[in-house]
Amino acid sequence: MNKAHNTKKENGFTLLEVLIALAILAILMVSAIKITSDNIKNLWYLENKTLAAIVASNHAVLLRIGKNRPEILDGWDEMAGRRWYWQIKRDLSNITGIWRYRIDVYLEGDKEPLMGLFSNISKN
Repeated sequence: MNKAHNTKKENGFTLLEVLIALAILAILMVSAIKITSDNIKNLWYLENKTLAAIVASNHAVLLRIGKNRPEILDGWDEMAGRRWYWQIKRDLSNITGIWRYRIDVYLEGDKEPLMGLFSNISKN
């Protein structure tokens, strides 16, 4: 007697396997989006911090090469398409013949300075 056996194997994934794979993929994609978002925020902060340091350094150099030694000075600069408010204040120094200046730089609209720089400058 000849018995016909169905030995054909079914190929493919079950619905449960596909749903589990999609759930894992969704979790990985959400994680990747979160990491990318955090990196963009950090990049924006570091870019602003670097630009604020450049503005502060520029004004420290202007104080050094200028003849005036003001007690307080402030103003606005524009750099990289952003407006920066800077403020210079003279402090007491422990060294005779030297003024100590603090230069604070704010991004327009911020209440806290992004950069604070101290610079020692000769009184002469």
